[in-house]
This record gives sequence, structure tokens and C-alpha cells, in this order.
Amino acid sequence: MSGEATALAYHAPKEQEGLTIVKVEEENYVWGQDFGLQGNLWSQEVFRQRFRQFGYSDSTGPREALSQLWKLCCQWLRPEVHSKEQILELLVLEQFLAILPKELQAWVREHRPENGEEAVTMLEELEKELDEPRQQGFSSCVSSES
Repeated sequence: MSGEATALAYHAPKEQEGLTIVKVEEENYVWGQDFGLQGNLWSQEVFRQRFRQFGYSDSTGPREALSQLWKLCCQWLRPEVHSKEQILELLVLEQFLAILPKELQAWVREHRPENGEEAVTMLEELEKELDEPRQQGFSSCVSSES
């Protein structure tokens, strides 16, 4: 994946006028770079949380709720700069983190992996670190009994 977003169109609902098609010009972008006016990776996390925590009661009706979800989703996933593959990677990474035990979830989030493969590598390295003391302890018990 080159990190370049291709020209992309997405649909965003507009009040009482149906759908509006927005075309975005091609732009060089590497996943994980500074997000310019939007902030940084921390801001991206804030946008993700706003999207995930938005409730129907936060709006005055169904049209506003859907419109607000579109805005929050676009702020989080930024389809104007991210390729489809990058957006899918982000969604799969989020779901992967959601299925982890809470302690591991917090640990991985703290280390901010850029993709699922990086998260898996971090977890595998953590497993090895946690297994090493057990193996050393076991081998010293075995050798002391001999």
C-alpha cells in the first residue's frame, strides 16, 4: 500500500435535499502522519469515541441523527485522505482491540499500533516476555530437583 489516497467520492446526507456527492482530489498522505487541521492521532481517537458514543437522544430526530453520524464518521475515518484499504484496516484494528481482554486492550491502545499486524506482533512479543520468567522458573525448579 503506497499510502496515497486516490480520488474518492462519498455520500453525505444533506437536510431535505437527499444525497450530496462530494469529490475529493488526489492527495499524498501516509497513514499515521499529522492530521493537519484535524489534529493528530489523539484527535482521531476523540473522533472515533464521539462516533461510537453518539446516541439517538443527542439529536432532535432521525434526519439529524443520521446527518450527525455521517459527520462524526467522516471526521474519524477521513475518507478524503484515506484509501479504502486504510479505512478497512482501521475498522478491523478497532474490532480486534474490542475483542481483547480489557487489560490487553488497554496495553495495546497505549502502544498505538498503526494496523492489525502491528498489534498482533506487539501481543506476541508480550506473550514471549511473560512466558520467559515462567520457563526460567520452571527450568530452575527442574534442575534443582535433579
